[in-house]
Amino acid sequence: MKTNRWVGYTAVLAAALAMSVGSQARAADGGAKPAATLGSYWTMPQEEGKVTLILAGSADPVTTSVSDSTLFAGICLDCSLPLEFKPADVPKKCLVCGCAVSNAACIVGKPVKEGTWQAMIKALPHGVGLRPTFNTADKPESGIKKLTVDLRSVLLPVSGLDGQTPDQLLAIVKPFGGSQAELVDGGKRLSIHLKSDWTADRESKLEKALAKINAQVVVPEAGK
Repeated sequence: MKTNRWVGYTAVLAAALAMSVGSQARAADGGAKPAATLGSYWTMPQEEGKVTLILAGSADPVTTSVSDSTLFAGICLDCSLPLEFKPADVPKKCLVCGCAVSNAACIVGKPVKEGTWQAMIKALPHGVGLRPTFNTADKPESGIKKLTVDLRSVLLPVSGLDGQTPDQLLAIVKPFGGSQAELVDGGKRLSIHLKSDWTADRESKLEKALAKINAQVVVPEAGK
């Protein structure tokens, strides 16, 4: 009887812990809402306060805006705590753990000298997941309400990967932590999910792996 009671107790405890972890994860992501559409940085227009992103499901890059009330969200790479801040707080010390570096550096993982949100986004590894929540749902022209940095997801414009199967794509990304890879948007973009964070080093390894099969990451034309 004691054994049965103990088994029952541990099962309830395990379930409670699972619910607690799930609730914490949802809270860190702003609630139980579905994750925002996966995107990534494309370029900075000359117009002040604007940023151009590529979004999964959108054929062309979209230009949207960042305001004083926009929230940037991510994980502090120093203390692994969820972190949110507004543009004015980009150069300030980390808001969650009080480490000696800026909020921007905590999310990027290296110093961001200019101390602006534009410099912060440019300093992220190329293709790193950015999940925008717009002021009006599905309308980038309404501006960004919240932009979440997702270091475990990648979205990259690519060429030369036509005909590659999911298994072949996985074989390309698996050596540097990829757990899933697929071509989206008619084969124009490579979506990758990772077991650990996307970094500039992994970006470089991917580019070398793609070059071996005559494929490449597409970047904006100079001057655009």
